[in-house]
Amino acid sequence: MNNPDKKVVILRYCVLYPNTRNVNLVKEMGMIPYKLHKLFNYDSKIVCYNLDEYSYLKEEVSGLKIDFLPRKFNNYSIDGFLYLKKEAKNIDILQIFHVTMYSLVYAYTYKFFNPKGKIYLKLDCSHKLVEKILSLNMLEYYYLNKYLNKVDLISIEQEILYKKLKDILPKQKDKMIHIPNGVDFEYLERKKINYNFDSKENIILSVARVGTEEKNTEMLLEAFKNINNIENSGWKLVVAGPIEKGFNKYLENFLMKNPELRNLIEFKGDIKSREKLFKLYKKSKIFTLTSRFESFGIAFIEAAALGNVIVSTDVGIARELIGKENGAVVETENTKELTKKIESFIASTNLRESSFSTYNICYEKFNWDKIIDQLHSSLEKLFR
Repeated sequence: MNNPDKKVVILRYCVLYPNTRNVNLVKEMGMIPYKLHKLFNYDSKIVCYNLDEYSYLKEEVSGLKIDFLPRKFNNYSIDGFLYLKKEAKNIDILQIFHVTMYSLVYAYTYKFFNPKGKIYLKLDCSHKLVEKILSLNMLEYYYLNKYLNKVDLISIEQEILYKKLKDILPKQKDKMIHIPNGVDFEYLERKKINYNFDSKENIILSVARVGTEEKNTEMLLEAFKNINNIENSGWKLVVAGPIEKGFNKYLENFLMKNPELRNLIEFKGDIKSREKLFKLYKKSKIFTLTSRFESFGIAFIEAAALGNVIVSTDVGIARELIGKENGAVVETENTKELTKKIESFIASTNLRESSFSTYNICYEKFNWDKIIDQLHSSLEKLFR
């Protein structure tokens, strides 16, 4: 993967995402420029407001530069415009996100001041974007294509959305590629957080913002409560993530009505340490989300990278991690079916095999090094 012959031209790569915080450096905002630097010697930087301590720059994404965006107007579009007016000619590839007004401003500004520069648009999208595009009138659709004409490369995270967007945006289909988010397996090896089924415990894990409408925690608790003979099963539910203030009352009422579950449900709160979170994935056997919608669901692949069997609502990337019955997805709000699926894996004599299959799928499809190799090839073609 790390081929010295490929390290010939040093490309100046800039991710412009004003709201970047420390945690984003180990997500796609930081991992893409970091891995392009590490594997292919890109001169990579991320441009954002100074919002955090950015401790991950020292070890986790060493070599990635950060350039703080002057907060003159505290407005993504205006501050980004002023930055690109000054720096566009010093950027070979500009990476932007989403179909928004500020990304449109970035695209037009960059191309005006650096017509030979290349723009890579990363669509962090869900089915809602498809629905939105299909609802556009002729004039709106025309202007969407005008914006996308400024872009040189567009990546979509989910296979199903990649196919749909190629159909509904045929003028842009030749510049579209399927690039998912990934897991840094090299980091896991370095930290000795390796997949090992024998080190796992009977834990059903969920990682989400507890109590938000999107995450539908109520469904998770009801599904767990209804598992047959759960109090004597030897299994417990662990939930990691910040708890919405208004949700504490619901939790207390739920546990008052179901006192037998108090010792079987553990809320970990917000785990800020990346290493601690991966160690929790390593201990767990089943991972579940009960979300009503997800754009990608990075927690799915983090869990799968350490062999968690996915049993979830049919959102985000969940279905792509399930091959030959090594996991399950259910319709959103279908609590009864979720209970049945969890029960079947708890009782399964093939849980080890399902776990290993999930790990293998994740390693082959969602390994950052493999993903970045593909992205680099696509970016390289833009300069031929």
